Amino acid sequence: MLVALIAASGCQRSDPAPEASATPEIAEEGPSNTTSAAKALSALGRTEILAAVAAAADEVAAGNPLPKSNLELANRSFELTLPIACEDGATGGWGSWSFDPASKVLRVHFSRQNWATEPLFADLANGQPFETAEGFWIERPWTRSEQCPRPATNAAMPETPEKADPKSADVNPAVQAAPDNRLALVQYFSSDAPRRLLRGKRPYAYAAKLPKGAEPAPRAFRVRIEGRITAFGDGQPVHCRNRQTTKPPVCAVAVEFGKITLEDAATGETLADWDS
Repeated sequence: MLVALIAASGCQRSDPAPEASATPEIAEEGPSNTTSAAKALSALGRTEILAAVAAAADEVAAGNPLPKSNLELANRSFELTLPIACEDGATGGWGSWSFDPASKVLRVHFSRQNWATEPLFADLANGQPFETAEGFWIERPWTRSEQCPRPATNAAMPETPEKADPKSADVNPAVQAAPDNRLALVQYFSSDAPRRLLRGKRPYAYAAKLPKGAEPAPRAFRVRIEGRITAFGDGQPVHCRNRQTTKPPVCAVAVEFGKITLEDAATGETLADWDS
């Protein structure tokens, strides 16, 4: 279109009116294209990631090739939050917090998991060479919620008989509901990757002295993860393996971790942050 306008302008130099009217048309297209590009490059969230994983799992479970639509996710930025140390005793068990009443010091720590020796992640890599693999499990991948789960209501459940065995009636929630790890964010590191990018056994740790009178409990925390979605050797950002046909596939999203932030879930206040 631009070539045509230039050509038209060259043929009508004696009449400046058409040339002047062509300029606003080009100016009008600029903002529209910029806006579309900005929307296309916005960070992906939990909803978009879960949709891509569901599409990949569906095809793998059916024995089909991975969806081509997922190829568009490679090199896109992402941002999501994960709750830690939830009251159900199972969700967010990869992080914990403690409070010392004597010193009034609050401590929170969590860790990136290391899967270097896990056969599952070697299988998910599908021949891609790597020295180690680190990341986080995304718990409860069937929901878009990024909060700790609310306690289940017991309104529809029958009352416990008066003579019930107390041992069977009082069960630790963590024993009742161990997390079912089905979806991971994983970063694969080659042997020549900078050592500073690896967490290894170094946890993310935060400590702060609370003011007098501050309530130590209950508290809730969350971890905000920002980074970039990468791709496996075949260009796909999501790989799944279906080891048991009676269960959903286990999937992993290949990523490059960027900023990690610890937040107070109740207020959204940033407590600490780390680069990768």
